[in-house]
Amino acid sequence: MSMTTEAVLGRKARWANIRRETGRALAAALIALSVAFVIILLTSKAPLEAFNVLLTAPISRPRTIGLWIDDVAKLTITGLAFSLVFQARQFSMGVQGQVYVGGLAAAYVALSPIGATWLAIPVGVLCAMIAGGFYGFIPGIAKAKLGANEIVSSLMLNYIALELCNYLVRTQLVPPGSGVLTTNDFPATAVFPALVAGTRIDIGLIFAIVAVLAVWFALYRTAWGLKLRLVGHNAQFAEYSGIRSTVIMVSAMTVAGALGGLLGAMFVQGQSFGKLTILFEGGLAFEGILVAIVARSRPLAVPVVALFYGYLRQGAQLMNIRTDVPAEVIGLVTAIIILLVASSFSIPGRKVFARILGRNATPSAVMEGGK
Repeated sequence: MSMTTEAVLGRKARWANIRRETGRALAAALIALSVAFVIILLTSKAPLEAFNVLLTAPISRPRTIGLWIDDVAKLTITGLAFSLVFQARQFSMGVQGQVYVGGLAAAYVALSPIGATWLAIPVGVLCAMIAGGFYGFIPGIAKAKLGANEIVSSLMLNYIALELCNYLVRTQLVPPGSGVLTTNDFPATAVFPALVAGTRIDIGLIFAIVAVLAVWFALYRTAWGLKLRLVGHNAQFAEYSGIRSTVIMVSAMTVAGALGGLLGAMFVQGQSFGKLTILFEGGLAFEGILVAIVARSRPLAVPVVALFYGYLRQGAQLMNIRTDVPAEVIGLVTAIIILLVASSFSIPGRKVFARILGRNATPSAVMEGGK
């Protein structure tokens, strides 16, 4: 078989896999939304109105569109961070802590004399990424050198970062005697400029797009990325091949930490805050786990999943505000989607539709059907 034929077959297999995974995700979303509709129907006094708010409110006004896109940018970054460690078959849960130390670093830059200069944004983002990268390095090196479980160590580091941020805001960064739990507003030079006036869509969106391309390139177009994926598939084989799996693992967790630090800067320097406050992250960093799982840790799929999940997230919040349905309903929707996508779920009736359309089942479909 010629190399040209192999390349064509490889492209066809990749597109078939993309179509299959997309179909699975869409079917899972439809099933989950159907369950949500039943729950809303049983619990709400105006179920049709509530469901309409869930599905249409995020795009009803420029302000809500801005909230949605801002969420998408942030979910993309946290999804990428988790995807990197999942690619290495590690289960570090430390993105939340990296967000807080990154936000702290960016805040200190913004509140320093640098904050009043044009250097405020680049230096703030750089310091946030360095702080987050160091915080990602800690559980990685602890596992490599001490055998510490990365799940436990990263979770404990999350608590440390969160409480440290709270302590510093309460004792050092708030105006003396004010009694508030937030710093002064950052200088205008330290706040990300808006891409769309009057909305929260700022240059954080550009950072997210660049991060997606950078992570994709690093994973699939560099030797480091190849080694990372080999370590993730089979660490023992990678060691036999001369790859230092511990170095790759630590570096992956460090890069993921830098992304977490970037997310911290996007929070505190973005249009959504423009200052540092306690608990500013609001649990969003952990939701990157959901994005990474549904995207199957593929960098180019992460923003697509973030786009849809961010829409549901904003729709649920607006539904909670405007109707009598609690926002927790979206948690049920998300859980069902995750269960279906992460399991061996396949689209019902796919073979029937294939016969109707006159298409032969793909080898992978035949194999799945024989399970």
